[in-house]
Amino acid sequence: MTALSHPSAVQSAGRTRFTGRQIWALAILGVLAGFNMVDRGLLALNLEAIKLELHASDTQMSIATGIGFFLLNALAGIPLARLADRSSRRNIIAIGFGFYSMIMGLIGMVTSFGGLLVSRMLLGVGEASGNAPASALVNDLVTPGNRRMALACMRVGSALVVLGMMSGLGVVSDIYGWRASFYVLALPAILFVPLMLFTVPEPGREKGADGKPVGPVSLRDAWAKWRRSPAFLLVLGGFALSGVTLQANSAWAAAFLARVRELSPAEIGLLSGISRGPAVLVGSLLGAWLTDRFARADHRWRFWVPGVMLMLGTPMELTYLMADSAWVWIPAYLLTGIMIMGSQASAIAICMDVSGVGLRATGLAFALLLSNLIADLIGPTIIGVMNDTIFVAHGAHALRYSMGVVSAAAALGGVLIVIAARFETERTRSG
Repeated sequence: MTALSHPSAVQSAGRTRFTGRQIWALAILGVLAGFNMVDRGLLALNLEAIKLELHASDTQMSIATGIGFFLLNALAGIPLARLADRSSRRNIIAIGFGFYSMIMGLIGMVTSFGGLLVSRMLLGVGEASGNAPASALVNDLVTPGNRRMALACMRVGSALVVLGMMSGLGVVSDIYGWRASFYVLALPAILFVPLMLFTVPEPGREKGADGKPVGPVSLRDAWAKWRRSPAFLLVLGGFALSGVTLQANSAWAAAFLARVRELSPAEIGLLSGISRGPAVLVGSLLGAWLTDRFARADHRWRFWVPGVMLMLGTPMELTYLMADSAWVWIPAYLLTGIMIMGSQASAIAICMDVSGVGLRATGLAFALLLSNLIADLIGPTIIGVMNDTIFVAHGAHALRYSMGVVSAAAALGGVLIVIAARFETERTRSG
């Protein structure tokens, strides 16, 4: 058996050492995932400048940052995930990243809100190719006992990209304007598309309990299975609600720091790079380590760890929003990233666990679809609406209250994931 033979053939689901090829593949996937995170942060970083130049309102910008991007991103994710469960995930990821980068460069050329919205929608299609397909590739790349740590390590790579790129792109925006920062972010595809295509291996497919390859599963059969699984439905709902707070943070954190904390783009980029990047790193590794450690005795910890992290994230978020002292809100800002963003590797793993053999990418894509639909309706979009209506009298400080309202969604999502542990069965114990 080669190092990349499917882990289902391995009787033990325990931890084993990563091979050199696995580490390289995780590093490349992590870098590409990081560019996806940088894109969201970059639009948020330049939101004020883009809004003024394009003469857009907060509501319009919330549509561009929210549902305009994530709706098509989520819808495109389903057919791409179905393709990933049947064909080469490596090629899907590489081609998608190339398309994503091309659209990134086009965003720097837009001259109207309509152009920005269309570009963001197309960008969502490109990014969809690196979501469920990448996680499914990792699922098949490593042994079951290594899946959470592998997903966490991939997020470490993305955190390092965020650390370097957000700080640098903030300076580029300050000196050369917001358009230049999008051009710069489009260039890495020249290097990383060939690296993905020619150096990352395509692992063998997951096998069933009988050791035989699992054939294609129709969506009808998949849904018939999922709707009878309380664990799947609860995890799906919890993951979706956690996305409400997560997307709100991604879309409006930079605007909050500019309006309420009165930081410059360079200061925001530096703060985001040196705090949120390491926060994802620490949170992802901590969550994966705790899950792997405690799940050896009780598999329900695979649900409990991400659920508790999400529940703790809400009070941290409220502290970051409402406190005035930098000695209070900056640590809370860091802890919010550790808890909410850091929980995502373990949350993604449990989404794939409860999806079932042969449906890892498809199940995760449905989770992302529901998450994006709910997150964009309740998260970034409604924040813009609340800023312009309910909390308009508070001026720049409206963001304190609108972001505070949606922060509760993370805690509620965590509660649902914890409850899902009550329905743990052998069918959900894939790792």
